Formats: sequence, structure tokens, C-alpha cells
Amino acid sequence: MKEEIFFNHEKLKIICEDALSTDKIPDESVDLIVTSPPYNVDIKYNSHDDKITYEKYLEFSHKWLSKCFKWLKDDGRLCLNIPLDKNKDGQQSVGADFTTIAKKIGYKYHSTIIWNEGNISRRTAWGSWLSASAPYVIAPVELILVLYKKDWKKNEKKESDITRQEFMDWTNGLWAFPGQSKKIVNLNESFQNEIKAA
Repeated sequence: MKEEIFFNHEKLKIICEDALSTDKIPDESVDLIVTSPPYNVDIKYNSHDDKITYEKYLEFSHKWLSKCFKWLKDDGRLCLNIPLDKNKDGQQSVGADFTTIAKKIGYKYHSTIIWNEGNISRRTAWGSWLSASAPYVIAPVELILVLYKKDWKKNEKKESDITRQEFMDWTNGLWAFPGQSKKIVNLNESFQNEIKAA
């Protein structure tokens, strides 16, 4: 994949490259990483196989989480949006497994935000109502794991620019707002394909 620089500024560069192979990000240079990786639920991506064994999915996740760890400054943070669990192709404790992997790499755990995105379409367990001997439990929420490298407190002193209410809202561990629609995702993929073809 050729490098695509979408934006380049003194304090911010947006590039389009594979996180596992890029050499454009210096080690210990990043303050904050916010990401939502593929969930391994057979979504059709152009550049990623989203249906591999769970074991291989965790191996893949260990690799890119290790790269992110190298990029973070000592007081750098990682906000990782992942499912609480998944039941496609067997029940898996995604949130717990990612937390374990991250700790083994060296991340320190700060907290977990529960994101209630109001996605009632996930309520697909009606079949178990008719066969109640083995019901499925469905939690229509996602997690945002808040991890850091070495120091939680930021070393650089800066003035806060948010209001008291904003601080209260965003430090609440339960967030409730809708997620991105599939229609928007499809539009974004079409736009990226047009850029690559240009």
C-alpha cells in the first residue's frame, strides 16, 4: 500500500498505512491513541480478513497493540473500543482477553468505559426463548478500555480548556450515544477507494 498523507502539520500527521509495517511513526512520540480494531465478525474490509480463528485474531491483536505500545510516550494513553464479548462462531470474552494481552505487553490498566450505543439490532437471541435450556445473554454495549504506558499523570502541565459539565460528562464511566451507521461506513470505504484510484 502506498503512503497517503491526508494531513501534515507541526503537531499532527494523518497517514494511511498498515500499522504493522509502517515506519512513519517514531517510538515514544505519541500522547494518545484512540482506535477501534476489526472485531473478527466477518465484515467485508478491502485490506483485512475479518474471519480468522479466535486464536489468530488474538495473535494479530498482540502484534498491533505491541506496535502502539512502542509509539506511546511514557505518559501516553490508549483508548481501545472493543466488544464486551461476542457470540458469532462461539462465545468469546473479548474485553477480558484484550485486557490480559495489553497487560502482558506492558500497558497499565486505568479504567473501562461502558458505551451503550443503543444498538437494539443486536437483540437476536429470540430463538433461545423457544429453547430455554441454553439461552444466550446479549449485552448491546461496547467497551472503551483506558490504558497507559508508564505514568497516568501527564508530565506536561497545560491549562484545561473544557467546562466543568464537560469534565463531569466525560469522566462518567457510562456513555450513551449512537454508534456509526453502516451506511456511513460504506460511504467512507467508497471515498477511500476513490482516493486510491486517483
